[in-house]
Amino acid sequence: MPHIHRHVFSGEGRFNPETLGHLDEAITNAIEDDECQVLMLAGEGKNFSQGLDLDYLMASGDKEFTELCMRVLARLLEAPFPIVSLVTGHAFGLGAMIVLASDYSVMREDRGFFCLPEVDLSMTLTVRMNELVCSKLNPKAIRAALLTGERLTADRALALEVIDATAPLEQLEEEGLKLASAMMGKNRRSLAGLKRGFNQPIIELIESDEPDGPITSPGFA
Repeated sequence: MPHIHRHVFSGEGRFNPETLGHLDEAITNAIEDDECQVLMLAGEGKNFSQGLDLDYLMASGDKEFTELCMRVLARLLEAPFPIVSLVTGHAFGLGAMIVLASDYSVMREDRGFFCLPEVDLSMTLTVRMNELVCSKLNPKAIRAALLTGERLTADRALALEVIDATAPLEQLEEEGLKLASAMMGKNRRSLAGLKRGFNQPIIELIESDEPDGPITSPGFA
């Protein structure tokens, strides 16, 4: 049996400094464990992750938090082992981006949506979020998920190549391990370097000093 690290997003899986810290710590713990071969990310109940904790953002006025979230997601993009999202339910906003930052993703076949809801919230993506989304989704998936805000079912997400597989809830981890097995047990230094090279434009932008405000059209600035 491979050596597995697991992290579960509690409740609705909303991200604030505390819950983001838990994810960051889980990544660190997995990296520091030389025996770790895979990191599994999952939600609980009907959710995978509902994304940013809007109550926290509205109360705090923290304008740098989304950039901090993306810096943590960049760690997934160059982790020295496969990252597998077990999409146990709704993956909205930042939750959907975690799916995109993973090496493999398996979505529960009978419940939950993958959704980037910005267009229906009269919002746009920030610079760093935009780089991740547009680098990881093909044009048809961008049209469906980003430009229309469609709530993608598991079958629809699979057809658009947003995810790698679907499975019943009780078989998500089994299917995730099956998918990730080919990447597991590789030389850590090599795999981390190759993953960083593949994801270099995303990672370098996330790590840069580029301002991270929302992208707006000049005619509507």
